[in-house]
Amino acid sequence: MNYSEIIDNLLVVINCNKSNIILLFGVVLLSCEDPISNNSQENEYVNPGDWVELHNPTNESIAIGLWEFKDGNDAHVFIIPENQVLESGAYLVLCKDSLAFNDNFPNVSNFIGEFDFGLNGGGELVRLFDAEELPVDEVNYNDSSPWPLEPDGNGPTLELIHPSLDNDLGVNWATSDNNGGTPGVINSVYTADSSNSLVSGIVINEINYNSADE
Repeated sequence: MNYSEIIDNLLVVINCNKSNIILLFGVVLLSCEDPISNNSQENEYVNPGDWVELHNPTNESIAIGLWEFKDGNDAHVFIIPENQVLESGAYLVLCKDSLAFNDNFPNVSNFIGEFDFGLNGGGELVRLFDAEELPVDEVNYNDSSPWPLEPDGNGPTLELIHPSLDNDLGVNWATSDNNGGTPGVINSVYTADSSNSLVSGIVINEINYNSADE
């Protein structure tokens, strides 16, 4: 948006476009605010790093201390801290880079890290094991149909539509409604389930893969 004003007989041209100011023949102190800067759904996240959200949709608290999160490589292991408990209905984010995650989501406190491997932008297997190394959940996500295409490192995340659905099927996932997803809270694409599926335990509920293939 451009404005022209005569100040003390000097021509001042102010160009306010995303807080850029161009001054000709004068000096003006002006604060210009980007009209969408306060809209969290429009904000562009620099790069919060890779992260995965776990969700406990059951009616019971579940102790997940010493559980293991892995990708498709058994040598890539993140061990959840001992005594960690996921309460009924709660969410927990496992992140690759705690500082980057906190910088982008300063209001989210229910996260832990750091896992030292990246999540492949072309899709891969991510797995969760309990303390006895028994499988709890796994998702073999992809960046081609029937999986949503937009979350390919472009800002939106993969969100599970409902925790009772088979999260290894691409049709049960959707692109988050906003850039950055919804780490630590209910998914933006959550819909009531009509499949009469039974929820049996912790599920991998949201995935953000922004890193280079690793």
